[in-house]
Amino acid sequence: MEIKKVGVMGCGAMGLGVAQVCAQAGIPTVAVKATPGSTDKLRAGLEKSFGKMVERGKMTAEHKDATLGLLHFTTKEEEVADCDLIIESIVEDLAIKKALFQRLEAIVSPQALLTTNTSTLSVTALMAVCKQRDRVAGLHFFNPAPVMKLVEIIHGFETSDSVISTLNEFCKKVGKDAVTVQDTTGFIVNRLLTPYMLSAIRLLEMGTGTIADIDQAMKLGAAHPMGPFELADYIGLDVVEAMALNIYQDMHQPHVSAPHTLTRLVQLGYLGRKTGKGFYDYSVKPPVGNPALRHPVA
Repeated sequence: MEIKKVGVMGCGAMGLGVAQVCAQAGIPTVAVKATPGSTDKLRAGLEKSFGKMVERGKMTAEHKDATLGLLHFTTKEEEVADCDLIIESIVEDLAIKKALFQRLEAIVSPQALLTTNTSTLSVTALMAVCKQRDRVAGLHFFNPAPVMKLVEIIHGFETSDSVISTLNEFCKKVGKDAVTVQDTTGFIVNRLLTPYMLSAIRLLEMGTGTIADIDQAMKLGAAHPMGPFELADYIGLDVVEAMALNIYQDMHQPHVSAPHTLTRLVQLGYLGRKTGKGFYDYSVKPPVGNPALRHPVA
């Protein structure tokens, strides 16, 4: 099966990035905004971003126009009816995702593939509410989707091998490298990264080092491009907390539970880069290495 048209459900940072990836690869893409309101700002934002890429020589004006021409923004779910592949990228809430998948089955053709971009939720749990389970899989892009090369293809309990094969070909078509993963909470990357970030927070709570020193140690000593606190802020502390909760519910091991400091920051609305404050204060320039927020054990 060839993927000729894609529907992306959700136009947050991840959904918008995935839609961009598909359109830049020459695939007509319907991007469905999951929240109320106009889609005009979404297109305007992409036009501005593409304009800067043209100015820097990273995209031709012709490719910019062609990509925008392949993107259709809407708030109507039924407009994905003729898509061959659906990539769901809405809020990380299993009940909301299940309801969406049930609606999608009534909209798309029997041949269309239904995938989720979830980072830690069970693909099999989503599959369970569908009538045609063998076409459901995970297609986990990484943020920012236009830049990051990896896609995790998640094989749910009843996902057919032909669907996995089709998704591998699709990933090649959009310029991504794919790995196939069995449906384990957190898959590969987040199953390893989440405990790493949680361990860093616990080191901070123990007084082993400051936020900046722990980040610096991992960048210089382990050659990581970001330290664990920079990474957590980049991902979003609410997302990190949700990943910890999901993995903890699967493993029931204390080391993957959300530390006190992470929970308190999320309660305060300090979610990282997207809110301007997390472990670092991003109103301070440069933000890295000069944190205004340091939270030892209370």
